[in-house]
Amino acid sequence: MIGQRLSVFGLFVLLGAATLFADESDVAKSEVIPLCDSPETLKPLDPTEPIWVTADRTSLVIVGKITLREGLLEFFACRVGSKEYESIVAVDVKPYLIHAGLLVIGAKKGHPVRFNPEFVPPDGDKINIFVRWKGEGGETCELPAGELIRSVETGKTLSSPWVFTGSVSGKDQKGNPYYMANITGELIGVSNFAATILDVPFESTADNENLAFEPNTEKIPPLETEVTLILTRAEIESDEKE
Repeated sequence: MIGQRLSVFGLFVLLGAATLFADESDVAKSEVIPLCDSPETLKPLDPTEPIWVTADRTSLVIVGKITLREGLLEFFACRVGSKEYESIVAVDVKPYLIHAGLLVIGAKKGHPVRFNPEFVPPDGDKINIFVRWKGEGGETCELPAGELIRSVETGKTLSSPWVFTGSVSGKDQKGNPYYMANITGELIGVSNFAATILDVPFESTADNENLAFEPNTEKIPPLETEVTLILTRAEIESDEKE
């Protein structure tokens, strides 16, 4: 069930456990093999779920599937069983593990979008996302995630990195703590939602009649294609290019 509750203490314990998983030498016992360099060296964040950290702790690796090629978008990625009808990719990974993985690779959480008393854009460390998959001929294909997304108005692809907002957490009316992304399944947004773990760092409407982005269909592999998402802090990639 997506709407699982998670205490603040529980989140702390789970993040710590994720760090311990990242220290282990054995790759997760999973039938899924991600498309990345030296997959045998990956460190699992969970013994069964398809999410890993690279050995040098510079990238987070997640495996998912293509769920949408046409329509309007509110998200680039969601959790399986949630927002597939408006997300290009769905991943069968608990949201808090993605949050944990970003912390393990050194990303600093900012804050989700704020609307009251005035609009404040999402903020946090910038994260670049690349997508890899096997083409029809068995070749490995790779594109920045933004190349799979285009503006409804201009047709231009999304060039901005995402920011690590960390989703909203708090307590409900009964005093039970929650982590919002676990409830909604909203992971990587292209419209501003407070629940997403990663969001675009600018104002992007969530009004269904005025959604700003759509799939760049020609660049997206067929539905149900398995894809590997590689998330890296933009700061690291900039340092490597210098």
